[in-house]
Amino acid sequence: MANPEHKEQLDAIDKISVCLYRAGISLFSIAMLVMAALSYEGIAILSHASPLDLPSYWLTLTASALCAANIHVYDKFIRSVIAWSSWIALLLAVVSAPLWLTLGFCFVTFSGIALKESFCFKVPGLKLVPVCLVIAVLCIALNKLVVLCVLFTAVGLVMGYLSVKKWQMPLHFDIGIKANYQV
Repeated sequence: MANPEHKEQLDAIDKISVCLYRAGISLFSIAMLVMAALSYEGIAILSHASPLDLPSYWLTLTASALCAANIHVYDKFIRSVIAWSSWIALLLAVVSAPLWLTLGFCFVTFSGIALKESFCFKVPGLKLVPVCLVIAVLCIALNKLVVLCVLFTAVGLVMGYLSVKKWQMPLHFDIGIKANYQV
């Protein structure tokens, strides 16, 4: 967790990493809102149409990869779980695994991010994001479009609000104290 009193010296790679992480969160919120707003996306998800044709699917995978590659968590085990969930999701997408499974692994990444960020921010609903994402996976598997749209809207709005708050703060807040990272 970042210490506001500590200002770490950031190099260019640190700055790029923080910006890509924040872009991933922003992209994820957009993907969730697109899935919720466009009923044909939701119907396509539930009808198990080819996910390759769904822009929001690719937005979610891209957002997941951006966040996984650039997450800043001190604990190596937690960082690995969050990051590897995205890499597994990308592998599942390549082998055309069921959509609910692929998105489920992406949602593990964003559940971890939501919980991580809830320690630093008092964003309303942030701790409910993991619950909403678990229920969303079940809704995909059980063909519950109305509930899925509500969940995606809620997650998109909460993560969008988090994204706005993250872009407003200094970059060094995301890095924290470099010496505290487990390698």
